[in-house]
Amino acid sequence: MHNIYIAYGSKYVTEMSKIDSKDRKIIKILQSDITMTQEKIGKQLGLSRPAIQKRIKNLQDKGIIKYTLQVNERKLGKQIAAFILVTLRRAGRVWNFTYEELMNRMDELEIHEFHHLTGAEDVILKMKTKNINTLEANLMKITRMRGVSRTRTLICLSSVEGKEVSTIPNSSSEPTSEDILWNLM
Repeated sequence: MHNIYIAYGSKYVTEMSKIDSKDRKIIKILQSDITMTQEKIGKQLGLSRPAIQKRIKNLQDKGIIKYTLQVNERKLGKQIAAFILVTLRRAGRVWNFTYEELMNRMDELEIHEFHHLTGAEDVILKMKTKNINTLEANLMKITRMRGVSRTRTLICLSSVEGKEVSTIPNSSSEPTSEDILWNLM
């Protein structure tokens, strides 16, 4: 399954102001069916295939859309999914060092997602691993990192994966709280 993400951020106002209603329609079409051909999109919008191709390339170049590929990790032998909440020591340079070390070791530790948080914990990690033994081994590596104060692990029993769909603002104004909320999910 493919997902299309809409990027909001510091370029929000300048980049969103450069797209029109046809670009917004292209984004919505791709969100509903990423496999739809440019020719079919063009027919729906009354544009030629080269015009659609150019618009999609422009949206990609601006960073407004990007593509990802979802992989069924269970079929590749990764049977355990866990969320690890990490609290870091608040000692300036140690905090930065540990944060960067976690990011740099994502592949080694089988971390699929890394999110910086507000609240009691500093980071939440999503780890997918072969079994409980490899989960424990990776957790030990994390807890032994200089600067890690505490971890809390939640093992996922089951998941329902939803469709990634973002709201698309109709104007070039600043993002609303709803736009920001959808972007964070």
